[in-house]
Amino acid sequence: MQNVIDAATSLVNTAATYTGLTSPTSQTHSHAEEHAHRSTLPTDVMEVGTVKKMDSAGLGVFEEETVRHEVLVKINKLAVEDARHGISYYHPLRYFTVTRPIGVEYIGEIEIEAGKSIHVRAHKASPSHPATFHSLDTRPSDEGGAVFKTGEPLGWFDY
Repeated sequence: MQNVIDAATSLVNTAATYTGLTSPTSQTHSHAEEHAHRSTLPTDVMEVGTVKKMDSAGLGVFEEETVRHEVLVKINKLAVEDARHGISYYHPLRYFTVTRPIGVEYIGEIEIEAGKSIHVRAHKASPSHPATFHSLDTRPSDEGGAVFKTGEPLGWFDY
């Protein structure tokens, strides 16, 4: 499993470097600091929920078949050389919601190995629609890339 995490981190870091997603400004601010500011939220936000332990509503989103599948596919794409081993540890831990006119965004922490997690964004257009995967949170390589220590601050990300 460590190979998957290392490969994912390396690939995300390489992609960030080649696409210019790292800059002198991003290197001087921590990821947690960026998420601490509510100004990063979209302007159409109607309500922001508090971070809470995973419950049935959160599990209904993050364990939804297509969301889980797309999260695991994304992880495997980030760790191409270890994709044949797959991911066997997938434990949604906590989440918060952001209500917008287009539906509800779910920002969640999913543990993929003891003490190591990813932050996932999913969207649900309405209670009758299934949840859809949106993206994984990533950060500069010197801050850990896509893998977070379980329990790190969970915040909005818009990519």
